[in-house]
Amino acid sequence: MGGLLDKANATKTETMDAEVVTKKVTPVIPTQAPSTSPKSKAPSNPDSARNLNIGGWVAIVIGGVLALQGGGMGLLVVCAVLLVGIGLIVQSERLAEGEMNTVKLGISIFMAVLVAAGPYAALVLIPSDSSMALTEIGLSEESDEITFYVRGTFDSATATISLDDEVLWTDSLTLSNDRAKFKAPLSAFFDGNAQDYQLTDLNTYTIEVTSDDDQTISSTITPSLMNREVLNSGARISEVLKTETSGQVTSTSVDGLVVESIMGLFGPDEKTRDNGEHTMTNLGLTPLASDYTMQMRIKKSGSTEYSSPTITVNGLDATWTSSIAGAKSGKTNGWLGLPGTAMDNFAGGSGNTEYIQKDSFYDGAGCYTFEIIITNDHYQGMTDSESTATGIMVSSNSWELDFDASSEQRTMEVC
Repeated sequence: MGGLLDKANATKTETMDAEVVTKKVTPVIPTQAPSTSPKSKAPSNPDSARNLNIGGWVAIVIGGVLALQGGGMGLLVVCAVLLVGIGLIVQSERLAEGEMNTVKLGISIFMAVLVAAGPYAALVLIPSDSSMALTEIGLSEESDEITFYVRGTFDSATATISLDDEVLWTDSLTLSNDRAKFKAPLSAFFDGNAQDYQLTDLNTYTIEVTSDDDQTISSTITPSLMNREVLNSGARISEVLKTETSGQVTSTSVDGLVVESIMGLFGPDEKTRDNGEHTMTNLGLTPLASDYTMQMRIKKSGSTEYSSPTITVNGLDATWTSSIAGAKSGKTNGWLGLPGTAMDNFAGGSGNTEYIQKDSFYDGAGCYTFEIIITNDHYQGMTDSESTATGIMVSSNSWELDFDASSEQRTMEVC
């Protein structure tokens, strides 16, 4: 019996020892801690997001441009364009981020509203006594009118153009979409150039606008726009030499003259010089963009020997019909070659220059006067019904001509 107990105790002791050993050698497997780094989301479609964002801001800018028209396109149109732009920006944000970034989106929408709707908001916030604008004062050469816009929140406006406090023109218009476009014909109020040849101010033309709610605004018309009357002109001449060979003999003779003219404003001391020259240069000229006609006449002893085709000037563009080359044109901001009766397409000539052949005007040696006759469409005194002014300005340029003399004697001295 005692042996069995000893055996049982021994077995129990061995079992307990095995458990202790097992506990000691069992490895401890560490538990992996959850990652704390955020997962990054790749944009689902970055190219489309960028394109939508660009398209949205383009729409916003267009809305701003429409709003700047003073309501001309209508508030509903501007709001529609604004909504389209904001919608594109929202969609681009979704594609780029995967989820809405409310802060970024809010800033974008605020900027969009500011750009597109800002002009309307500004008009509302401007005090009632300052909500008037006089803008875009310009000149239309096609219709010969001074044009300008009046903008504001009133119903109608009356505009006047005055010179030295004398009202020369007036008109009243009803505003449409908070603006009205006025057109004032030059013939209705022009009363002399605003500047002289040195660009010194002579006359100040003032636009004044009064609204039906008694707001008033005024502005001066840019002086250069009101320089319309050509007061000065001049001429210069040069010989056209033609060489001919007959058998063994070669001879050179004067076949005519190239005549040029200069028109606009320049000093009273400018004059002709020997050898067919003139003291005037392009640098000393104040060209005039205006409407007038010009013709050149050659006279000897008071008798007209030749008259050129009439040249019509609109702005700075001169046009005429040549008897040898058809429709021709040139610019009046410098020396302008005048029409002739022949082309220098002979040997030694340029082939593209018109000149007046001597047979068309030359009547032997003597003093020849080259008159430049300017007929202005707009001239000083034209608004005065009692004025006898015709706007015609004539310059005389005279030289001694002797085409049969030797080259040394053909000095074309002033006479």
